[in-house]
Amino acid sequence: MAVVSMDKLTLVGLNSDKEQILEELMALGAVEITAQDLSSSELLTDWSHLVTKEDRTGTIAQLNNQLEQVELALSRLARYNGGKKPLFTKRTVAVSEFAAVEAEHGRLQEVVVEIIRLSREQQEIQNQRNKAADLIARLEPWQSLDIPLNFQGTKHTKITLGVIPPAVDAEKIKQELASEVPASYFAVITQDKFQQYVFLIYHHQLQGPVENVLKKYDFSPVSFSGMTGTAAEQIQAARQKVVELDRSYQEKEAAIAAYAVEKLNLELFYDYLVGQRDKEAALETLTRTKSVFLIDGWLPAELSESVRQRLTAQWTCIVDIRQPADDEEFPVLLKNSSLGASVESITEMYGLPNCREIDPNTVMAPFFIGFFGLMLGDGGYGLIMTLAALFALWKFEFDENQKKYAKLVLYCGLATMFWGLMFGSWFGIEYFGERPLWLNPVNEPEEMLKWSLLFGVIHIYVGIAVKGANHIRNGKYLDVLWDVVAWYVLFTGFIFVVLPYVPNMVLEDSTFWVDLGKKLMAVGAVVLILTQGRESKGIISKLVSGVGSLYDLVSFLSDVLSYSRLLALGLATSIIGTIVNEIATMAGLNNIIKILICAVIAIIGHSLNFAINALGAYVHSSRLQYIEFFGKFYQGGGKPFKPLKYKTKYVNLKN
Repeated sequence: MAVVSMDKLTLVGLNSDKEQILEELMALGAVEITAQDLSSSELLTDWSHLVTKEDRTGTIAQLNNQLEQVELALSRLARYNGGKKPLFTKRTVAVSEFAAVEAEHGRLQEVVVEIIRLSREQQEIQNQRNKAADLIARLEPWQSLDIPLNFQGTKHTKITLGVIPPAVDAEKIKQELASEVPASYFAVITQDKFQQYVFLIYHHQLQGPVENVLKKYDFSPVSFSGMTGTAAEQIQAARQKVVELDRSYQEKEAAIAAYAVEKLNLELFYDYLVGQRDKEAALETLTRTKSVFLIDGWLPAELSESVRQRLTAQWTCIVDIRQPADDEEFPVLLKNSSLGASVESITEMYGLPNCREIDPNTVMAPFFIGFFGLMLGDGGYGLIMTLAALFALWKFEFDENQKKYAKLVLYCGLATMFWGLMFGSWFGIEYFGERPLWLNPVNEPEEMLKWSLLFGVIHIYVGIAVKGANHIRNGKYLDVLWDVVAWYVLFTGFIFVVLPYVPNMVLEDSTFWVDLGKKLMAVGAVVLILTQGRESKGIISKLVSGVGSLYDLVSFLSDVLSYSRLLALGLATSIIGTIVNEIATMAGLNNIIKILICAVIAIIGHSLNFAINALGAYVHSSRLQYIEFFGKFYQGGGKPFKPLKYKTKYVNLKN
């Protein structure tokens, strides 16, 4: 349960060693380099005429272009199996193997260029094929026409091809032409659902009357300029071209497929280029003179000495390590036990803790996991989650983040099984519901509500205690009395006052508790009025701030009532599960068909119930942490620790 202590690192080395030192830091992955602002440093301002920064824009742009090419080549090889890869995670390679990519740089770049060239040629082939296919589709309606497409008539006749809408009566056109233009011949070649394809020959001196007739029937002329021979001959030639293009396309595809053996190497090459780009970007942040360069950064305090020794043993450089100043913010790196680490992603969605406050994950983990299990509340669903998480952790080689998610599912599954046992809830089966180890929320909702509110009070009180721990950590011991103990007194007194109104609460002498609560509230209120405005100036402002702070009593009541959602979501899961079972068995189980139908309905119904309520439990358990818990102590605003390292997409590096 800790924010890792950080040390400030300042390194001065020779320019000739600069790139090697950066590569070593990237391999270590333990140092975050901070950009040095020349104008903000008094030391560097005095020597501004000697120090400069490198412009690596051109190199970075070139590397980005290479990365785009490699990614394009990899996407083209995606359909081929270039080697065995672990499922759900990245394969692991040694740093030495990763560094050896430099020697293969030229060859791998040639592979990338060749794959892209073949892909572009394939695209051109595909474009030509599309044109040929479009031509075939265009000519097919005219396939039975046995005259050349470029034949437009004789000395005294004119031939016209065209289309008319399918709704037009072609026979009517034929009759009208026979009446108005006797020296003509009109015929329908073929038709489809879109239009009719027609052929017309007439004396060239009668073009005007012919056009007057055709105009009335939405006739559109069709031209095949540049084509020779009949439509059938053109179609045959186009089909032969399609065959040749397909053959050429497959030849290119086979050539690309032959590079599938390079797929894993190209993935390694891609990650290597990303590392080179990041190294160039880091070089831009460094301050340098003609002979030396300067690195400013942060690293975990526990690694400081080993990093110093590793660097000074290999290169001529000065490495200065110091602790951060009291007012100096440093990046946040969390280090927790397995339980606390599993909920780090929950906290990070809200925001990292301040570098000088307590990491809340280990304290929060039992509440988040416990509340999730209580709200999902069905032991059968918890069993599925537990088995799935155990199988995933056993079967797959997860990275650290994936392991954390899998363990969170495991812990939430175990918590759900526990509450399912307490409530007698297992897939909504009535038999277990009648035999809970503790209580059945469906039958005793008021009792469950009472316990939900109690869990809420405990959760809030722990949040206030963490605030006190932060005060102690920062040496503000008296503030613990004013900001923690005083609120405990006020809230506890308020709880005693409202105890008689809590559902299912049986008290032998409620008057005693109410009187005690009033006295505690009075003491707590006086202390808070006198102390909560201590940061304000002037007595009036202090008192006004102190009185205003008592409004938090209303917030406390609202926060406690929010925990009624523990009951509501737990009831929803149990009741829906029972309803699913009733629907599934409604038709009876007296033959195999009914049993199969029952099984299908039960599987679908419980799957939906599990999915919806697991999501609801996750969301509402997160909300209880963010609003009711973090609101009592959490400062947040920490900046994540981002060490200079190889940010790989396809492989995990291992020293």
